[in-house]
Amino acid sequence: MKRYVLIVLCVLCLIPRAVGQEQAVLTLDSCIALALKNNKSLQSAQLQAERYRYEEKSYRANFFPNFKLLANDIWSDAKGTFGGDIFGGLADGVSQFLTGLAQLGHFTDANQLAAVQQFGQGMSAYSEGIDYKFGNIFSAGITLEQPLYMGGKVTTAYQMSRLGRQMAEQGAILGQSEVIVRVQEAYALVVRANEMHKVAVRYDSLLTSLLTDVQNAERCGLRSRNDVLKVQVKLSEAELQMRQAENGQRLATMNLCHNIGLPLTTQLQPDMTAFDVAPDTRVSASADVTSRPEYNVLELKSELAAQQVKLERSEYLPQVVLGAAYLYNNGFELADKKLFDKPTAAVMLNVTVPLYHANKGINKVRSARLAAERAQLEQADLVEQMNLELAQAANNLDEAFLEVSLAEKSLAQSEENLRASRSGYDLGTESLSDLLEAQTLWQQSYAKLANARASLFVAATKYRKAAGQL
Repeated sequence: MKRYVLIVLCVLCLIPRAVGQEQAVLTLDSCIALALKNNKSLQSAQLQAERYRYEEKSYRANFFPNFKLLANDIWSDAKGTFGGDIFGGLADGVSQFLTGLAQLGHFTDANQLAAVQQFGQGMSAYSEGIDYKFGNIFSAGITLEQPLYMGGKVTTAYQMSRLGRQMAEQGAILGQSEVIVRVQEAYALVVRANEMHKVAVRYDSLLTSLLTDVQNAERCGLRSRNDVLKVQVKLSEAELQMRQAENGQRLATMNLCHNIGLPLTTQLQPDMTAFDVAPDTRVSASADVTSRPEYNVLELKSELAAQQVKLERSEYLPQVVLGAAYLYNNGFELADKKLFDKPTAAVMLNVTVPLYHANKGINKVRSARLAAERAQLEQADLVEQMNLELAQAANNLDEAFLEVSLAEKSLAQSEENLRASRSGYDLGTESLSDLLEAQTLWQQSYAKLANARASLFVAATKYRKAAGQL
């Protein structure tokens, strides 16, 4: 990816000018870099991975204390008097009780008796009630909350967020590999279309030259009119093939432009030298699917399902939370004095133990376990499919190498046959029909080689993806 980033920075400096001229010469790496930059689905997957990274950080915060700053202010014009009758009755009752004790001789000391009399007078002072006034009441402070044990809920939730982030990252990697495969396939189609156009032009040139020779020979009486017509028919077919090659070339170029995010009218000239070199990828007996992002996603999904079982179980285990607060309250006048006017501190330990809720917790845990088993079965099935895909890709790659080798031999033989036929025709030992057939065989061999090379390039790409090497 670092290589593609550097490539795209260089290419972006050239693209505006190239697009303005509707022509751009791009290598395969440049096309891949542009596709990775411009693909909207890939950008969405990368944003999703970034989002899950922040989600993981947010769940990790649950391990640390939660501090909150609190402040509130209330003003009310409510005021009045309360407790007159209550305090009056209470004072009379207490006074009678103390007087009885004194009469029984319980207070022999003069000081004790004076104290009792003073208390009685104090109680009597409230017989008319106590004035109160709300006025302005405000409080402010800081609170702390620290989970000590939540049945494993905090740890499990964090682990699930971490797995979610890893799945999103693997999804982005999978998206990148799929984009690369599509671009390489589109690039191979452009190269093949260019090769088809090249052979069509050369075939048309051969037939044009041959038609000139046959027409000259006809004027000299050495060839019949029928020979001229034979060549003209072949030349008409060649012109149609050349038009078809041009159309195919244009459509393949538009398809590549679509995949790399350039205007469809941009004329691209692929780097033929990079494509002509056969891929160095070979079938390896040690290749497996464990390096594929799809495999990693399945592993993470199974682990995520297992963590879900723990999360459901944690809802029905004891929970212990430590709380603390430091507050300052001010306000509420009682008997012309503020009732609250000092800071206070408090510590709280909250223990919650779920007991019974009609087996709700047991059933939810069983449901989560079944989902975990299902995820494991799905993983096993998809891993088998990936292994089959790898085996098929290996077979296709092996066959593609053989096909290129045979096509190269066939082209060499057809070229030698064409030279021999042309020489024999010039010497009069080879018929015109044989020469035309030799030219057709050469054209077909050249086209087969172009197709075989493109197929090899795509097969190598798909094998690397199936083996997790892309």
